[in-house]
Amino acid sequence: KYSTALGRIWLSVVFIFRVLVYVVAAEEVWDDEQKDFICNTKQPGCPNVCYDEFFPVSHVRLWALQLILVTCPSLLVVMHVAC
Repeated sequence: KYSTALGRIWLSVVFIFRVLVYVVAAEEVWDDEQKDFICNTKQPGCPNVCYDEFFPVSHVRLWALQLILVTCPSLLVVMHVAC
């Protein structure tokens, strides 16, 4: 009613593409972020603290947040129109 068939297909394709990019690219590139990180002390918990200081935001979590924030408005409109 509020969108053409092409518009609904486009929304679905863009959503699927974003999820695929997140799953395939982000998970492969930043799979285990702390695997090769080396801390210069032997204190317990130091690698986690050093890594958090060096990389305050995880790339995978940032991409997931971006995916959610970009997709939610479109999905809310689709759900509102469907009701």
